[in-house]
Amino acid sequence: MYSYPYSYTHTYTYTPFFSFILPIIAAIVVIAGGLALYFLFARKANHFQGMIAKLHDALNFRTFYTEKIIRALYCITVVGIVVYSVILLFSQFFTALLLFVLGNLTARVVYEYALLLLVLCRNTQEINRKMGPLPEEQPIPPAPGAGPAPAAPQQSPVTPVNPQPSASPQTHAPVPPQEAAPQTPVPPQDGQQP
Repeated sequence: MYSYPYSYTHTYTYTPFFSFILPIIAAIVVIAGGLALYFLFARKANHFQGMIAKLHDALNFRTFYTEKIIRALYCITVVGIVVYSVILLFSQFFTALLLFVLGNLTARVVYEYALLLLVLCRNTQEINRKMGPLPEEQPIPPAPGAGPAPAAPQQSPVTPVNPQPSASPQTHAPVPPQEAAPQTPVPPQDGQQP
């Protein structure tokens, strides 16, 4: 017969492969696989068909699956609240009633807020797609007193073009500036003061 207490022996051996080397190898494989997937598949234009095209859209976030997941989670949450409040109804009536009303209301508000963020993002993407690329923006002039203005880009000198070509070159003498005619003061009219 066996004597009490039973003698169990357990020996622990430290293997650095499973605790140190294997996680490093796994991290390298994960990073290399992710980069390869991005550069060889996701970054290219979607010219694929069928299931591969759906995978390409999912990897480039053109399709939002989170919205469908949130709707399914909302349905599961509502059913869970209703079932739990029915079970609770037999032992604590007012708590079950409160849970049924406030639990469903709180779940609705939380999931609507999450869906609101997703729909807002989707609508913004659709607006950007419809607008197309924006034209280049003009540089904003510096505010007065903000410091020296940046140097303007150098432009090639433009030679003036004579609108009416002449058959023979003419030399024009400089025109002297005309003196302004003396102005005579206007006498004030009745009711006006000079």
